[in-house]
Amino acid sequence: MRGLAIISKILAVFLQAIHAESSPQNWPQFKGVGSFGSAGEQTIPHQFGPNHNLLWRIDVPGGNASPIIWGDQIFLAGYRGQERLMIAIDRGDGRTLWERSVPAHSEEEFTHRLAGPAEATPCTDGERVYFYFGNYGLVALHLDGTLAWEKPMSRPRSGMGVGTSPILVDDALVLIRDGSDDPCVLSLDPATGEEIWKHPRLGYRTSHSSPFVWENELRTELVIAGTTSLVSLDPRTGRLLWEVEDTNGFPCTTPTGNAQRLLFPSWSANSSGGRDTLEAHFDDELEFSDDELADPKLFFKRFDQNNDQAIEREELPPSRARDVFKWLDRNGNSLWELDEFSVLLRPPGRGRNVMVAIKPGGEGLLNDTEYVVWEHRKHLPYVASPLISENRVYLVKSLGVVSCLNVQTGEPYYSGERAGVKGEYFASPLKVGDAILTASSLGSLILFKDSETFELIATNSIDEEIVATPAIVDNTLYVRSLESLWAFKGPRNKAEE
Repeated sequence: MRGLAIISKILAVFLQAIHAESSPQNWPQFKGVGSFGSAGEQTIPHQFGPNHNLLWRIDVPGGNASPIIWGDQIFLAGYRGQERLMIAIDRGDGRTLWERSVPAHSEEEFTHRLAGPAEATPCTDGERVYFYFGNYGLVALHLDGTLAWEKPMSRPRSGMGVGTSPILVDDALVLIRDGSDDPCVLSLDPATGEEIWKHPRLGYRTSHSSPFVWENELRTELVIAGTTSLVSLDPRTGRLLWEVEDTNGFPCTTPTGNAQRLLFPSWSANSSGGRDTLEAHFDDELEFSDDELADPKLFFKRFDQNNDQAIEREELPPSRARDVFKWLDRNGNSLWELDEFSVLLRPPGRGRNVMVAIKPGGEGLLNDTEYVVWEHRKHLPYVASPLISENRVYLVKSLGVVSCLNVQTGEPYYSGERAGVKGEYFASPLKVGDAILTASSLGSLILFKDSETFELIATNSIDEEIVATPAIVDNTLYVRSLESLWAFKGPRNKAEE
């Protein structure tokens, strides 16, 4: 038995090395192969933009789903009015190969400016491509666009869209259905859509985090983040292996891991409180006095340009407060009034803003056990998922704040460095060659060194807002912005760049 455990450990480490160093020719799901966010030893140009190293650019319909790639095809989810779109694009020249659509079940209203009905990134196994729309359900298409099967589902309750993406685990398609009429984690047969197993999720609100397959030194686990809880399931049966309670109350990040550690950082305003919540809705250069926090009239005076004792959306500076104006406008009159100010100063909601590191082998409730190896509470990301490279884990939070920690110990190599471009950081960072790529919602893509010291390499602007995570295949960078899909590729040698 001991020999078998040693062999399993060596195999897990070997598989992790393959994931980390390979140069994938496919990008089959959110964050690529294994959801590791790694393009291996591929290279992309350090300088690119609308007029430099641009292979092609095309207009695309609305949607925040990230592009995925299999062979010469890019697959994209989107929407046009009440149509939910599934699109295949030629990777070489940007031609649309086919487009299919399904109708939305009902009208949707969103409380975030950038939220929408096509948030979930599709996935593919090279035989079929699987699309998930919160207001329709699952649709499986063959790679030529013909229907394989579909599974209509009720819409999870969320004003922020349905951000969780399906993934493939061995011979199963896995989907989180938190916040629906039948909350559960589903495992389905990819060929037919038939249920393999269902794990109940009563009490969990809509998830914006996607499942992660943790291939550790002991076993393969399916890790799911939800409302104030991180759980591990047996991917073959759906049986609960372990749980860590009191994590974030509104998780948007997806866990990651290597053979020795599972890492999950998450921050949300709901798990903050008071001054922290208020300040998180504005640029960090905008400071509030104690008097402004204690007296809503003084706070309103700062933004109330027409002195009507209310704040219109246009009176707010570009900020998270402006993006979620509909959520702050509780009575729906298109004004933020004095009695609604208390929403941002209320005590913390459920859960904690925290990063947890888990070692393999745990069973049951892991809080206050040796299996929670370390915790970290500073500079946590809101949406951008963590990225592991060798023994480093990178965190990128709003306003371009970058941190790098030791995977094993949680000790920072550096903390709170600035990428140089503000805005929200919705796209997850990616490893490409010796660099880390991240993206600001303001339309900039930033490269910094994959190292224990922070060093900016380049900043590139496409002048269009970015929410989706890019894809990298064949030394080519594919970026979805709100209006376009871009392909950037450098020259054959550095001298030509």
